[in-house]
Amino acid sequence: MFIDISPLRISRDYRLLFFGQLISAFGTAMSFVVVPVQVYQLTGSTLLVGLLSASEFVLILLMAFVGGAYADFIDKRKMLRLTEVGQTLVTTILVFNATLHRPRVWLLFVCAALHAGLVALQRPSFEAMLQKIVPLELMSSVSALNSLRWNVTTILGPSVAGIILARFGAGIAYGIDLVTFGASLTAVFLIGAVPTPTQTQQRPTLKSVAEGLHYAWRRKEILGTYLIDMNAMFFGMPTALFPALAANFGAGTVG
Repeated sequence: MFIDISPLRISRDYRLLFFGQLISAFGTAMSFVVVPVQVYQLTGSTLLVGLLSASEFVLILLMAFVGGAYADFIDKRKMLRLTEVGQTLVTTILVFNATLHRPRVWLLFVCAALHAGLVALQRPSFEAMLQKIVPLELMSSVSALNSLRWNVTTILGPSVAGIILARFGAGIAYGIDLVTFGASLTAVFLIGAVPTPTQTQQRPTLKSVAEGLHYAWRRKEILGTYLIDMNAMFFGMPTALFPALAANFGAGTVG
């Protein structure tokens, strides 16, 4: 089975975003592994590692609604640029924190939550932009390519992170993540202008976001979808236990 790469051939902007995100997501996947391991190294507490994931989930849930409310209203290119710059700054703080004699656990929590929130804020605009830069008939190919990118980065990123963490420490792993953001930043600053919707609707507010939440709560089919996804996020991948499992099964560098 082959993947149609037509979107990469015909759309310069999609090509930029695809490869920029491919490189950047590799670094992000590394940090996704390193942050909870570092929390466990500093505290020895699986509870705190679990709370780290919970803090990320809260920001993801909140910012996803905000990002969705604004995706059809603001300049999508500007949203991508702001969120990429924000993620770069957060990763810079992680690098700095790792250089401290005693890295601050609270900074790890703040950075992890902010990074998760920025990703959730960006995603609706990113998805909406794809529909503007790639012909509609090729969107199924775009989905396949994006799925391939996600699978490659989520397999290779954590694998390399484990090696880097064991041999060189968290600071080097975060540094690699920081360098990879150069690719995504270059991509979002090189893509062409995307038409902004005419301002025929009222600017989104906290009230409109709350109304969206209320609507989702009343629609059982939507609520059910959210609950299924939340269940998978909480119980399908017990990442809070991975650092402790690694330590208990012989990975001495973890603890």
